[in-house]
Amino acid sequence: MKKSRRQLSSKSTHRIPWGVKIPVLLSVASSLLAVVVHHNIRISLDLKGTHIDAVFATKDAATSHPPILYGHVHMAKTGGTSLNGILANTFERVCGHKGYSYDAFQDNERAKILEKEGQRIRPQGRSKVKPLIMKEIGFEECDYISQESRWEFWRDTFGNGKFHGVMMELHVPCRERLDHLMSQCNYKHQKIACDAETDEELFESVKKCFTYVLQRYDEKLQNHFDVKCFDFKKQFTDYLKYMSGILQKRRFQSIPYVKRETNAPRNKESECIWGDAALMKKVEKYLLDTVPYYQFCDQCMGSDNEIIVSAKKNTTVSAGSTGA
Repeated sequence: MKKSRRQLSSKSTHRIPWGVKIPVLLSVASSLLAVVVHHNIRISLDLKGTHIDAVFATKDAATSHPPILYGHVHMAKTGGTSLNGILANTFERVCGHKGYSYDAFQDNERAKILEKEGQRIRPQGRSKVKPLIMKEIGFEECDYISQESRWEFWRDTFGNGKFHGVMMELHVPCRERLDHLMSQCNYKHQKIACDAETDEELFESVKKCFTYVLQRYDEKLQNHFDVKCFDFKKQFTDYLKYMSGILQKRRFQSIPYVKRETNAPRNKESECIWGDAALMKKVEKYLLDTVPYYQFCDQCMGSDNEIIVSAKKNTTVSAGSTGA
């Protein structure tokens, strides 16, 4: 006995009328698209009847968030303004006092115009984001944070060494002590008292040159974070190559990066300290004995915590000069 079409239908797979199916499919596709956009996911869809077979494949590491959140402890007069600017112009999700990735392209294009007009380019506008604005924006969309506030910023913002459960690692630039001191003196228009009659007078003149060197780094940072160092002289070569293997490249880059000036031109020949070996030794010892930042660099450079790039890496980025 033949079964009716109604009876056959009741035992077969239930099918949804196309009038209902299409809105359902559109709704599901819309939800999947939202996931794709939010999580940078590639997706291929295979529509079979009322079923959707989705194959998800996450993008490679170059386009995803790194497993660690990186922080750049911007020590004054270590080329940090240029480093922040180059990183923001080259990579995604760089958040810094001296520039953010999302608008770095147009900021650098404006700087190019000023450069052609012969103007001195200083960090201003989008090249100098106020700390209060940075705090208001938040750091949830950042892979690399550059900040030149007091060291407490890192502790108070990322106190336990994590941010939303993501481990954080701090990078500190290390510059040769006397050269760094004299760059600070140049910035503050101060001179070392090379002819001082007493050590006290000499050291007072040294302290007048200090440019936040006692405020931006403190050994207490190591109680909260994994703190690493890198060579100031190699920050626009080796260090950028190192970070290029971690951070995602920007789709569009404004090249070349226009350096923002923060120091007046420096005349090393006018710096009296270089002509007296005994004085150099005395001042260098004073710096090492009294400044935690220099103590950290002295211990870190050459250790396992120094960031060193393999010679096999060969990634080119747009670099600027190291500054005065």
